[in-house]
Amino acid sequence: MSRPVRSICEVVVLFATLLVGLTAQASETAGTDSPRAWLEKMGKALKEENYEGIFTYMRGDQFDTVRVFHRYKDGKESERLVHLNGEKREIIRDGDKLICKHADADHVDLEHEIPMGPFTNAFNQNLSTYQDLYRLTLHGEDRIADRPAIKLGISPKHNDRYGYRLWLDKQTGLLLQSHLVNRGRVLEVFQFAEVKIGEPISNQELASSLPANAVSHELTPAIPQTASADVRPNWKAAWVPDGFKAVRLPQPDRLLFTDGLATISVFVEEGEPAELPEMTMHMGGTVVITKRVRDSARQITVVGEVPVNTARKVAESVERATY
Repeated sequence: MSRPVRSICEVVVLFATLLVGLTAQASETAGTDSPRAWLEKMGKALKEENYEGIFTYMRGDQFDTVRVFHRYKDGKESERLVHLNGEKREIIRDGDKLICKHADADHVDLEHEIPMGPFTNAFNQNLSTYQDLYRLTLHGEDRIADRPAIKLGISPKHNDRYGYRLWLDKQTGLLLQSHLVNRGRVLEVFQFAEVKIGEPISNQELASSLPANAVSHELTPAIPQTASADVRPNWKAAWVPDGFKAVRLPQPDRLLFTDGLATISVFVEEGEPAELPEMTMHMGGTVVITKRVRDSARQITVVGEVPVNTARKVAESVERATY
């Protein structure tokens, strides 16, 4: 079974995917002061603005500080993210390609993905598709990283998923701060401590500072782009939240569902019956549940960026598929 818990490098990648940009593809025409218009402005700014700064990311008991350089030139994004604590590592973006570089060749974990989450290049489009599941509201102004900011709330209409609070730069729409929230409780926090917007970014600032012999590997999407149509899963989930759709995978013992903002993965141990205890763990907004499959000695692990009651309900609905 693939390792279900995201590594520390993937936390950096979460913001790397954030910085890919949120394409402005809303399905409705919005006024200039509407929540939808600000969401579209954020998507454009994340992709098309030049910016450089230091941000922090807190997820559970994990705290990361990263310097980012982002440039948009001739229709192409270039980017460099430098991890400022822990192992020396950088993420280099060249268009759609992401390379993770590690300075410590003796302690490198290459099992990294680009995880789905609240910030992906399809964020606006998916909110438009499933807008009946969320409420978008404006909450006045604030100040983040010494810049005036507009506060935007994205609240679920049901308790089966998380909500988001976003602080957008009043001038450009760039995302300055975000909270992942569950019934008012903050689970994950991203925030710029300092940022410069609109200034030139040089080639030198985008070039890696790690030695030429640093270990490098390409980061892959968490949601597979292709899969064999001949592979049928051996298991099914009889219940998932509204708006979550199944993604076809090449593994018969794994299920994956996404609503475009979050994912739910189900791993089934197909070998000998496992002896691990049933348990529930939290890492920021990610829940991991291990339990026995109903009417089976097999053990499953559910990993979801959803509230624990939602993940538990999915786990309890897993059963063997029949064709």
